[in-house]
Amino acid sequence: MSSWSTRERRTELMMACLRIVMGVIFLSVWGYNLQKGYYSPHGWAHFVDHYARTTTVGPYRSFLDSVMIPNASIAARAQFVTELVVGGFLVLGLFTPVVGLLGAVFQLNLLVATSGTADWPGTYIIMAALLLGIALSQSGRTIGIDALLARRRPKPRVPVY
Repeated sequence: MSSWSTRERRTELMMACLRIVMGVIFLSVWGYNLQKGYYSPHGWAHFVDHYARTTTVGPYRSFLDSVMIPNASIAARAQFVTELVVGGFLVLGLFTPVVGLLGAVFQLNLLVATSGTADWPGTYIIMAALLLGIALSQSGRTIGIDALLARRRPKPRVPVY
């Protein structure tokens, strides 16, 4: 039987491909940010200060100014780990529902952050929607480590794979 023989199988394979592409996007952004020094406390604070000055969402601006930028050393490390883990786990198909949701929330955060810039908001909306679909479809169970976990325990109490 061909891998493409049924609509369901084609859908599973396409969702797995989307998952891998989204993981590669996260990893490429991670590499770019690493190269530009955005994961150092100073680099992160300088980068995020731009969003604090331009966002059209007042409470978000206050949150960046009073919580995130003063704690740039923690926030920079958290973003470093988040982008690396989301990207890597999506590529590997590991804990896909969890990292897909985390990635979608991350994209919605960027949507709010860039609300006052020239960035096209559709980019973040589309990425969040794709990541939500990837999470809900459990696409790591196709061409991913989640498939191995599901063989051992097909119905976990909490759908983490």
